[in-house]
Amino acid sequence: MSPLPPLPEQRAIAGVLSDVDALITALDKLIAKKRDIKQGAVQELLRPKAGWAEKRLGDMASFHKGKGLAKSELDPFGAEPCIHYGELFTKYPESINRVHSRTNTRTGVFRSLANDVLMPTSDVTPNGLATASCILQDQVILGGDILVIRASQDQLNGSFLSYVIRLSRDQVMQLVTGTTVYHLYGSDMEKFTFSMPAIELQEAIVGTLDDMDAEIAALERRRDKTRALKQGMMQELLTGRIRLI
Repeated sequence: MSPLPPLPEQRAIAGVLSDVDALITALDKLIAKKRDIKQGAVQELLRPKAGWAEKRLGDMASFHKGKGLAKSELDPFGAEPCIHYGELFTKYPESINRVHSRTNTRTGVFRSLANDVLMPTSDVTPNGLATASCILQDQVILGGDILVIRASQDQLNGSFLSYVIRLSRDQVMQLVTGTTVYHLYGSDMEKFTFSMPAIELQEAIVGTLDDMDAEIAALERRRDKTRALKQGMMQELLTGRIRLI
């Protein structure tokens, strides 16, 4: 057990750690505020406006399904980038810039084209199925239980569609089937209707939202580094390796 430092030093240590806690709290509040601002921007930017066209998704896209890829086939040192359907619920936002998982499975697989929109096709709760993410790279292996919505990049920006789908949760819920396990198929999403502007405006909207995501991610990295710094400071200050007085 380390000996207690003198009371003035205890107070100094507590003050330093309290200042770091205050910084972490301030960053958490700023991140929450930026997320709220982004959510408001999503609702405003995607709100249908004059000149936007009403579309049925089945008239704009083809529908495919991923294949195989059990969790046991994921390998952090695998040769191929891949996405397991379960990752769509927790790991990926509207735009997938970086794929987290890899596999060595190469036979009988389904591979992405950049701009594909991915949705999980089954879940124990229906709300989770109103999740969509656009993969921005070719040749990523897509596992089973992933619905792949493929549209021409010249007409429909996949990230724009992902935002629209997530914002239209109530409509997606009306397309879901099942009782204990809920399902969503391409034949269901064919009926999905939405309003869209010209491709140039779709891309501008996505660019604005991507910039907001990048700002939030930078703040999250700063907060995480501050938390790690606090942990290191505690190790040094509370063991007496660094003295403040």
